[in-house]
Amino acid sequence: MSTANVTTGSNIQKKLKYESVMYIICGCILSMGAIHMDTINWILPQIATSLGSGNNTLMVTSGFFYGMMIGHVVVGPLSDMIGKKKTMVFGFIICVVGAVIGGTSGSLGGLIAARLIQGIGGAASSNATRSIGGDAGKGKKSAIALTFMQIWSGALPIILPLSGKWVGNSMGWQAIFWLQAAICAVLCILVLAFVTETSEIAGKGSLKRIGREAKSCLATPEYVAFVLCFAFNMALFFCYAGSASFAMVTELGMDNNAYANMYAVNAATMVVSAALGRFLATKVSPGKIVRTLNIFQLIVAAFISISFMGGLADYHWLQFVWWVFPFIQGITLPVAMALVMNASGKATGTGAAVMGFVQYLFSSITTTMLANIKESGSIGSVIGWIMAACAVLSFITCTIGLFFLKKKDSGAAG
Repeated sequence: MSTANVTTGSNIQKKLKYESVMYIICGCILSMGAIHMDTINWILPQIATSLGSGNNTLMVTSGFFYGMMIGHVVVGPLSDMIGKKKTMVFGFIICVVGAVIGGTSGSLGGLIAARLIQGIGGAASSNATRSIGGDAGKGKKSAIALTFMQIWSGALPIILPLSGKWVGNSMGWQAIFWLQAAICAVLCILVLAFVTETSEIAGKGSLKRIGREAKSCLATPEYVAFVLCFAFNMALFFCYAGSASFAMVTELGMDNNAYANMYAVNAATMVVSAALGRFLATKVSPGKIVRTLNIFQLIVAAFISISFMGGLADYHWLQFVWWVFPFIQGITLPVAMALVMNASGKATGTGAAVMGFVQYLFSSITTTMLANIKESGSIGSVIGWIMAACAVLSFITCTIGLFFLKKKDSGAAG
């Protein structure tokens, strides 16, 4: 990113009429994954029983991830063509269409198709939102802005599993899709009312710029490394978020409603940690934050699988162990995202799209692996090792990214 662009970004910030409100709304939109997962994942074991689909029901989660992966490639770069605000609105419309399909479907195939469509729409909205966060500035400036957004991104999921539980118990699991449609419609209205367009490159010649930007991204080693780092952190988180219900409910006998309550508490820990992350981002370099927390993730993830393998796992105490991951991710995700979006100079919709594609590619692979575990197998025994591997790979790729970044700009990662 050139000095001119940074200056322009600063000028944009000064002109924002509803700056705080806008960042709060954008923070909620960063929860597109949670909106479409937290409301329904708690009841997946019940859906599996209803449809007789067993562990294959996890493909409902994978379908959403595949949609997000495709959407970041096909729809994501739209923000560099038509602007970030219009892209967000377009994404919400697609999400509502997918929700309507899901709400009227009674088969596993129909649900997977609906989730695929929702994922494509979610990619458009969340990708544009990340780009807005990237407009805040370089290095720590972006980390501070994105951690502020993460506070609200973590606050919304506190009520998502609880609202999903109320709707699902009252009207059946199909009604949860209508809840998702309503949430997306409300967010779309808020975007139209309060979000200011921050793009400086949308419009004429944008297609050529997208091509140049994509090539530039892939030719920048620190950018590629930070993308992988962020993607491994997201894969770790979504591995837990998308599959833990089968380990806790199906294997250990935890009640669906109790699991939904646990999920809400987990989301609350992200709000606390995001606030802590906002403070840490002003004191500690992003790379040091990510790598230190990766070590803690590795230890806890390995402990979980070992407890299942040794027959020691019990949901009464394990529910408290799960809190560690959302707490850590409330800090690592926005900080790792800041490294991708600004420290390497790629604060555009196309840059965010490349990051999103890799992120959901990895996430879909992990959940698909778990979906293919035989009914006689243990998801709990496997899930921790997958998460541990993601933590190790995040640490490695972050280290590589910092190495290349410091060769170009010794102060960029600080």
